[in-house]
Amino acid sequence: MSSTFMRGFQLLELAIVLVALGVITLMATFAFSGVDQKNTRAQSAAEAENAREAIRAFLLANKRLPCPDTNADGHENCGGGESGYLPYASLGLTENTHNRMRYSVYRASGTNDATRLEERTGDAEGDPDYRGYGDTLAALTQIPATPLDGAHIRVAGLAPNGASDCASTATHPAFALVVPNRDADGSGNPLDGLNAGVAVGSAGGCIASPRQPAAWNYDDFVLAESAAALTGWLARHIN
Repeated sequence: MSSTFMRGFQLLELAIVLVALGVITLMATFAFSGVDQKNTRAQSAAEAENAREAIRAFLLANKRLPCPDTNADGHENCGGGESGYLPYASLGLTENTHNRMRYSVYRASGTNDATRLEERTGDAEGDPDYRGYGDTLAALTQIPATPLDGAHIRVAGLAPNGASDCASTATHPAFALVVPNRDADGSGNPLDGLNAGVAVGSAGGCIASPRQPAAWNYDDFVLAESAAALTGWLARHIN
């Protein structure tokens, strides 16, 4: 067998080995990427749950929901709109785990604004429930009855193709939290998809469905608290 043939055969073997190593490396990269993505979303879920409990505790203590932070200083700003940053300082949370989180809260005009403590049930000043929990519950029960006209923050439903749908299945949340991760869509905005369109200090807008699956261009974590769930939680904790 000629030396030329042997060298050619050895080069072919080397090429096959290199291709195999490349495939194995690529598979390992995808596997580790998937594990990392799952770990990131698990951490985001834990942070969002911690923030939800802090918001509930604020509601129980103050008989109203916190306003968004529109100045990025950690404190609520009730002169702003429905969306902004999580007011972590007002909630007693630490900056390093919560300052990147976005927070939206349903705010209606007049006495139906759940971020304001108002008399809503007809009690006179001095009555036991004057500006009490009954008034808080009255504001929360108004949220589902509001028309879905885009004037207030909405949370999308999930379309059959797995995309978020704001057209026909959206709902008004009592509040919603969005945890951005790695700017998966590469837009320069840490929020992906629909979430990127909800501006700080704005009213209205639509947040992606909490059930929208992670993808190459979407890795935000969304937690939405319905008015019914929050009303039930509050009723259990004041009785």
